[in-house]
This record gives sequence, C-alpha cells and structure tokens, in this order.
Amino acid sequence: DTQGTMPSTFTTVFQAFLLLTLLSLTESSCTWSWFGQNPSWKGPPVVEQVSLFSVRVSWAGLLVKPECADKIRVKYWKSLSPNDWKISSKSCCTVDTISYLVDNLDKYINYTYQVIAVELKTLRSSDYNRSPATKFKTSRDIKSISADSSIPEPSPSTSHPLQARLGPQGGEEGDPVEGKDVSNGPLQSFIDNHFMLVIIGSVVGGTIILVLVISIIVSLRIRRKKSEDTTPLTQLSQSQSKHIKKKDDTAPLSQVEKKALSLIL
Repeated sequence: DTQGTMPSTFTTVFQAFLLLTLLSLTESSCTWSWFGQNPSWKGPPVVEQVSLFSVRVSWAGLLVKPECADKIRVKYWKSLSPNDWKISSKSCCTVDTISYLVDNLDKYINYTYQVIAVELKTLRSSDYNRSPATKFKTSRDIKSISADSSIPEPSPSTSHPLQARLGPQGGEEGDPVEGKDVSNGPLQSFIDNHFMLVIIGSVVGGTIILVLVISIIVSLRIRRKKSEDTTPLTQLSQSQSKHIKKKDDTAPLSQVEKKALSLIL
C-alpha cells in the first residue's frame, strides 16, 4: 500500500506545481518572459535640448517586444554623481509613449539618461529592463528644439540589448528614494524577476521532502510490525533459553530425591 501511495502522491504534487506555474505565467504581461522573451532595447535613447534647464528624452523604434512591457520609466542622474539619481513617476509613460520631458536640470552639467521598460510580475514583483545610457549636457552652443517638435528616429546602437540589464544602476523597485541606489547581483536579480517561480519551487521542494520523510517513516514502521507479527509465539531468544537452562541446573533437590541419594551413598 505504501509503494502504491507514493507514486500517486508525487503525481499530485507535480500536477499542483504545473498548475501554480501556469497561473503565475498567465498573470505576467508576457507569458514566456522567463524563457528569454523580455522586452529589450536596440540602443540608447535620444536626448535633445529644449532649454538650458530641460531636455527631451525619446526612444522611438528602440523598444523590442513592447507587448512584454507594462510601462516605461526614465531615469537620469548627474554623470559625476551616479548614486544621486532621479526617476520619472510610475504613471508618466505607457508602452505607447516615445518621449519624456526632463526639466529642472542644472545647466552646463553633464547628465546621464536611461529608459527602463517595466514588466509587472506577480506578488508585487517587477522586471526592470534598462536601455544603454546616453550622456548629454545643455549648452548655449546647442540649438534648442520645441518640446512638441517631431521625434527623430534614432540609429540603433551596437550595444547588446542585455548590456543595460546587467549594469550597476538599480534601485527602481517600489518608490525610489533620491540619493540611494542598490546594486543587485545575478542571484538577487533572478529572484526579483521570477519571485513567484522561486516561491512555487520552494513550496513544491519542501512538500516533496516532507512526503519522502513521512513515507520512509511509515514504511519502516509497517515492516517492523510485520516482522513482529510473523515471529512464532514458542520461539525464545538465545538469552532467554540460557537463562531457563541455568535456572533448571541450579534448582534445589526435593525430599524424596535427597532420601534416594542417601540410600545410594
């Protein structure tokens, strides 16, 4: 019975794992994102001067697999102070948006600009797919444009689309706080990007280990019980036999035996 229930238990656990995995995938914007179908970027964004204190960041034609993204955010910082970064609001840009106006800049200062495709996952987890960065500073020698002027088609960069995803900039998760940046390692990035999958794997792995331990304990108890039931009632252990034999050898003589022994002697 134990051998019969163990395969069925593993089958049930495996079916539950598949069901939970499919549910987690359907909640993502891009169903097969954890198989390498994340949104990516062909190159860095285009930055144009609107005034000495503002620029327009655009990314027309640069986003690859926009159907896998849920929203766009723009991150920028002074090039000499990468930890003192700022980022656009969560609701500033949809996937269809192709430009964003950054104002309140310090003139004549070099800034670095980066566009991020955000993919919402389950349990408040998000995947941040960063573009390569563009450096730009306002100047009197640069002709300013109108914020409503036509957006140019950028030339794709030779940078690999995944380069920005593995870069040192991070910390956009949740509500960003200026002046604080968090660098994520490969393991932490994987956990952040596939949080639901990690939870499912942990639960299923723990359940399998628990089922194995319980099955082994039950199997050992059943075998022990069967061994005790098949032992004959008249069978005595070696120690018990020796004890009885020793007891018989040292038993005292009766009165009749003593009289007979005295007559013989």
